[in-house]
Amino acid sequence: MPRYLPFEPGPHRLRVGTRTLDPATWVELGPDADAQLAEKRRLLAGRHADVVAVADADPGPAAVRAAGRELLDTLVGHLLAHHPERYALRGGEVVDPRDGAAYLPAERDGLHPVDLAARLVPEDLCLHLPGRDGVLRLVAASVAFPSRWVLAEKVGRPVAEIHAPVPGYAAAIGTPVDRVLERLDPARGLWRLNGSVLDHPALFQPRRPHREAPPRVPDDVVLRVERQTLRRMPVSGAVVFTIRTHVDPLAALDGDAGARARVAGWLRALPGDLAAYKGLGALAPAVLAWLEGPRAAPAQGPPGRHPLFTGRTPV
Repeated sequence: MPRYLPFEPGPHRLRVGTRTLDPATWVELGPDADAQLAEKRRLLAGRHADVVAVADADPGPAAVRAAGRELLDTLVGHLLAHHPERYALRGGEVVDPRDGAAYLPAERDGLHPVDLAARLVPEDLCLHLPGRDGVLRLVAASVAFPSRWVLAEKVGRPVAEIHAPVPGYAAAIGTPVDRVLERLDPARGLWRLNGSVLDHPALFQPRRPHREAPPRVPDDVVLRVERQTLRRMPVSGAVVFTIRTHVDPLAALDGDAGARARVAGWLRALPGDLAAYKGLGALAPAVLAWLEGPRAAPAQGPPGRHPLFTGRTPV
């Protein structure tokens, strides 16, 4: 079964859906961490400009670099304290004690601190700072695993503009999101889940991959879940948004009738404009046919709750 299953049947509504973050769980490793770090290194070597972006306007490069450095130092301290089996400090370098390999490249003088920080963990990292107008903006990011959005189109923009393409965002949760960000305390981080169903397993999907033929269900279909966290840096006041991506084959639900019924119920309740935004318009009927097909034994009573389900799917 997937690690997380943030899908629930019933009337759909957008919600912020945040919960208090246990500081020890800020970074989430797991059996896929090594593969994701290797994929990050490959993408950074070949497509660096697509993965890393830094705003050059307000509040200015010096402020952004200082906040990025605070993020890097905070992250290194967290990893050494909470994941000593994977991170150690030797000769001033952060290394993997399993094989002694350094996480950061030797030639790194020109790399931004946010770029360096993201090379340490599977998470994508987005750094936000307010400008002179007080509006919070995405000022630096390393996003190796985007889910059909382009970093270059988001960097430098206010949070509300970044999410403007999401149908119903402004009306439903625009103001609540702003309040969450304004009240975010350095001593109390938050986390949430976001889930979708995609027709391609690639981690790096700035745009929908081209297909010569329709996707096969369930073979080509995956459940893509993002575990997202929010933390405020205590010195700079920067807001750090992390995205830990988990991709599981749809077929992983084959043995759980309750989970299949839950995902099917979520898919049926998804409004048409949001389904189209998530790229599910043409895919949904075939996925529903598989989820509700003869191999899906009927669940007893209402669909059960997945042990790691944490609320109705947010945006």
